[in-house]
Amino acid sequence: MLFKHISAIHLFTASIFSFTALAGPDAKDFMNGIPPKADALVNHTNWYIGPYNRWGLQHVREVTSTVEISRGDRSEYRLKSNLKPVVEVPLDDVHGEKGTIQDWLDASYTDGFLVLHKGKVLTEVYMNSMDVRSRHNFFSMSKSFVGNLAGILAERGQLDLEAKVTDYVPELKGSAYEGATVRHVLDMTIGMTFTEDYDDPDSDVYRYSRGSNSSNTEGLTMYNVLPTLKPGGEHGDKFHYITANTDALGWIVSRAANRPLAELVSTEIWSKLGAERDAYAISDLNGIPFMGGGLNTTLRDAARFGLMMSRGGKIDGEQVVPEAFVKDIQESAFDTGFPGIQYRNQWWVYTELNAFAASGVAGQKILVVPDSDLVIVKLSSWPALSGYHEKGRAYDWRAWQAIIDYVKEL
Repeated sequence: MLFKHISAIHLFTASIFSFTALAGPDAKDFMNGIPPKADALVNHTNWYIGPYNRWGLQHVREVTSTVEISRGDRSEYRLKSNLKPVVEVPLDDVHGEKGTIQDWLDASYTDGFLVLHKGKVLTEVYMNSMDVRSRHNFFSMSKSFVGNLAGILAERGQLDLEAKVTDYVPELKGSAYEGATVRHVLDMTIGMTFTEDYDDPDSDVYRYSRGSNSSNTEGLTMYNVLPTLKPGGEHGDKFHYITANTDALGWIVSRAANRPLAELVSTEIWSKLGAERDAYAISDLNGIPFMGGGLNTTLRDAARFGLMMSRGGKIDGEQVVPEAFVKDIQESAFDTGFPGIQYRNQWWVYTELNAFAASGVAGQKILVVPDSDLVIVKLSSWPALSGYHEKGRAYDWRAWQAIIDYVKEL
């Protein structure tokens, strides 16, 4: 998770693990005044770091270069409502004290929260000055879109998942991707030496960050940096989550289709969802979208994407992602080394929840539970990319389970 690495030196500058009932500063506390005061200024260097991310994650387009992902001219897919008191569902907090889902939303720095059951909105909550038109950064939820593109092209015969990466991108010969297959990239099993020395501004993690234009001062692009990544270990030997792999996959699918990546995301996925708004993504200096962590959409449009995945890749009567590819996410998922968590096709799989998810490092989640016809979307702005509380991930897990159990009774 790239941004987790980027901001490691910032993570413990404040006491982030003191549990609070409210999420601290609101987006409206930043970028006000003419000019904004220094402590309220959000810019290219701090937009993803708490507390500046309270504003920054909803205003990425205002602090860095981006590329548009068009919704096309399809009519909006209307989300009907069947409102239920989901936020009142009981949920003990991190101290074991009685609480509710709303308390969890407050404590976990939520910006937007939406639950779809049987295609209808059970609840839709906006916090931290976010509203129905706001577009929020996805961080690594973006990766799942590129995984889906690979599945779409493979089903058409335009992409061979067992072919060598260098068959599509010969520029990657001599790099960590030499000898790897597209499947290795798709499943994050590339053998790579990827340095994460936070004291060395020339380490791989910082260089890749600059190449994706999240903090670029050297004129680098992603396709400058990817060929310089060094091999380490056998391809396919083990799961190794590296954001650069997703952008390598983006390069591959773009070459396979001979079309720009932003155009592919638009025409093959976004324009088929009946989205309300265009999406956009952070772009490097060549206009290549940073799909390892740079997509931005509205809450409802994120839910439409999840709905499509929950129904075998189909929405509004159209097959967007091949049904077999969606099934393969759960049926062929493999262990990551994290208990109860598997991975496949740029998606996380949670065996205990019988669910799969797109997941972002600062509390972004599209949780898909096909057997319950359920989609849960949560967009957040954690104060640190490592989390909001030392027991926060367990708290999140119990919240997902509580909602799943709740809808079973409806």
